[in-house]
Amino acid sequence: MNAEKPPNLSNHRSSIRFWILVVVAAYFTLALYWAITGVYWSTGLFSDQYIFHELSKGPLWWMLLWYASEGIFGTVGSILRATAGLLALYSAVLFWRKKDSALPLIRGKVSKALLLEGAYFLCFIPFTIAGFAYYLTNVNLYYFDHTPGSILLYVTGIPTLMMVVFIPPLLFNLRSHIAKGSPKEDIIKWSCLTSVAYILVVFWLSYSMSAVGNMIPYERSQGQYGLSFFTEPTHFVSFVLTVLGLFLIAMSGLITTLPAIKKLPVRLSLKRIGAVTAAFGGYFLFDILYFYLTGGYAAHPNVWYEIIGPLHNPNILWCTTFLFLGLALLTRRKSAER
Repeated sequence: MNAEKPPNLSNHRSSIRFWILVVVAAYFTLALYWAITGVYWSTGLFSDQYIFHELSKGPLWWMLLWYASEGIFGTVGSILRATAGLLALYSAVLFWRKKDSALPLIRGKVSKALLLEGAYFLCFIPFTIAGFAYYLTNVNLYYFDHTPGSILLYVTGIPTLMMVVFIPPLLFNLRSHIAKGSPKEDIIKWSCLTSVAYILVVFWLSYSMSAVGNMIPYERSQGQYGLSFFTEPTHFVSFVLTVLGLFLIAMSGLITTLPAIKKLPVRLSLKRIGAVTAAFGGYFLFDILYFYLTGGYAAHPNVWYEIIGPLHNPNILWCTTFLFLGLALLTRRKSAER
């Protein structure tokens, strides 16, 4: 009799490393695109006489705040993220080619990428101030004009505030542990905490607040805002999938990684991590299909379609690739986890 052929664990690990590379490559590609777009936008912004004329009609503080957020920090943030993406891509390529032996080589690059990603979120501070300032002043100001202040508060003010408060500290803490070569358990712990926080704050809270903003009545919106928008069956499905579905994905991620967060002597289940990762990527794939099948932004010019649309949301396309990484983890053989 022929001996049973052992599973090719190397192929499974190589597949996972490859899909990590795909996710990082998508992250860098989109970051680079938005960085180039941002530079182009800000260059034209400061030379646009019409914009300057409209801003000059309002208070000076709003002009300075608007130029700072839209013209400076938005572009600087996109450049920081693109640079972080380049470092992450370099690290992912080395990890794919040299396997675990690349870890000491990429530690410094990953640390710098996390530092830049944290700085990217700090660039949201002017947007946070603008969102709250527009809401509190309750007057028409250029660019937002007659838009109800509560919409800007829910869509911009609150979400960016939560991102600024929670995400950079976690990224900087994780970066510190990687840079100084902390024990593997500490790095895994803070990686899990950061990942769950991303799903909860950057995605679930931000998108849910946008849904709330879309429920604010808006007289000039031609029926695109208000509670009636989400009473339509197709819109309601997307709303529930976001507010409830994304939250369940985040909670599943938290429950799955809780042993590592508590640093318990329990090995994490790669299949459960794969299921959460695949569900996360699947949510964004659904958004893309839903966006185009229901007519896109042209048919629904509102905040909700900006959030789920790949043309407005810089995250939706690269996050879709998590579906394939999750499937690679799900199909990994049990013996590969030993």
